[in-house]
This record gives sequence, structure tokens and C-alpha cells, in this order.
Amino acid sequence: MAREHLEFIQSQVLLWITLPDTAARPGVACKVLSKDPESGAVSVVLKYPAGFEIARPHYLDNDEEFFVLDGELRIGETAYGAQTYAYLPDGFPRPNMTAPNGATVLTFFEGPHKNVFEGTKAFDRTKLVERIAVGDPSTWRDGVDPKVIGAGLQKQMLRLDEKTGERTWLLNMGPTDPAVVTAAPLETHPHVEELFLLGGEISMPQGVLRRGAYFWRPGGIQHGPIGSLAGCTCFFRCKEGPFSTDWTDRAETIVWDAPYRPTLPSTLASHAATEYRGTDPY
Repeated sequence: MAREHLEFIQSQVLLWITLPDTAARPGVACKVLSKDPESGAVSVVLKYPAGFEIARPHYLDNDEEFFVLDGELRIGETAYGAQTYAYLPDGFPRPNMTAPNGATVLTFFEGPHKNVFEGTKAFDRTKLVERIAVGDPSTWRDGVDPKVIGAGLQKQMLRLDEKTGERTWLLNMGPTDPAVVTAAPLETHPHVEELFLLGGEISMPQGVLRRGAYFWRPGGIQHGPIGSLAGCTCFFRCKEGPFSTDWTDRAETIVWDAPYRPTLPSTLASHAATEYRGTDPY
């Protein structure tokens, strides 16, 4: 069975688990956002303690994609500060790995993974995105689907797999004036859409997503309408096929303050009763 529909949960309510010495990131605190029980692919938030280090040269035996939320992670001489992105394929060489002052990192592993300390392995250079710092305003583009409702829309493409069509991108949306915009069309994607909310808020029929919100939405599920009173910055991934959107011809009324009515797998069902209103970032 593939990952179940999860829409949505605030990452703040999930428990931190300290990874064991046998893990690829020993001693790091981890929150599991979602996991595929068949492939072992997993989406997590990792909190590296100050002084974390893997001192020996190694490679990871599966693809790793990550976005630094705060702090700094170092792989060899390459520094990944806050709002820095990378996609490092299976076999990519790592002289060492450190987090001198700690770091919180949104991370995606494409399956079971471990550090390999002996030898080298050829890696797929077509997959490699070694480093993108997203703070550079020149890297953002205005080419957002015109049917997306929102002011000041900008997108930054982080990764596009030419073989599978899978992609990772950021979306900025300015505040929506509810006196001007009252409705929006519904949309459906044939692929998985995965989101982690980096900042701001989004109003949906399932409730109001705030910083740290996460969903995994399988293909074929109609959703919306959405809007953002405060504006937002979103981290998106399109999985299991190339990106496309089917829009309805009709628009439906946006509910700006819908109560929390999530779709959650059974393992998270206990969180459905209470909407998170705390101040933790993740």
C-alpha cells in the first residue's frame, strides 16, 4: 500500500524521535511526516544538534532531497544555510557532514538508506542539484498558472526530473483581500502533491494551515478552493508523474476560517480532534 492521504497536520504536534546509532543520522531528532510502507521513502523534519558530525568520507545509498529551515548544515566545503536546497543522488560523495551550531532540515529520502564508508559509487549526475540558495530574488519567476488565486504570485523551480517529470518548487503568494476575492475554482492533479508550509497561512475547507503544516495528497483528489489572508510561502513536491492541473469551470466560495477537519491516516487519527494553536516553528 502506498502512502495514505494526509491533509493536513501541523508538524508541531508530532513527536521528536532520537535516531539510533545505526541510523544514517545518528543522534539527530526526527519527526516523521509521512512514509511509504512499500518503498520505504519517507518525508521528515530532522533537527541536528550543535556539534553533529560524520567525520569520515562516505556516501548515502539512496537519494536525499533537503531544504534547510534554520541553522546550517555542511557537507565537505559546501555550506547549506537557512533557505538552501539540494538534491543529492544515491552515491554522491560526502567528504564529511557537520552541523557546528545545529540545524533544522526538511528532508526526503527515496527509500531505505545508510551511510557507506568504503569505496565509491557512480551517481546519476542528471539528478544532482548540489546547492540552491533561494534568498536570491532573481531566481524567482512570475510564471504561475493564471487560475491560481492570489496576489503577488511567484514561483522558484528547485528541481525538475526530465525522466519522470517529478518536480520540486517554492510558491510565494501575497495576501488575498476577502472583500475582492470570494471564490476560486477547484483543482485535481493526476500525481501526488506534497506540501510543507514555510510561512504564512492558507485557508482550505479542511481548516487553516499555518507555518509547519504538511500534507500528502494522492493523485485524483479534487481540492479547494483555497486563499491566503496573510500570504504564504510553500514548499511543494510533485511525485509519481509529471505536473499538471485540471480546473473546474465553476468557482466555489472560499471559507476563510473553516474548523479543522483533516483527512488523516489511522496512525495520526488522534490528532484530528484539536487544532494546533501553539507557537513552536515546526
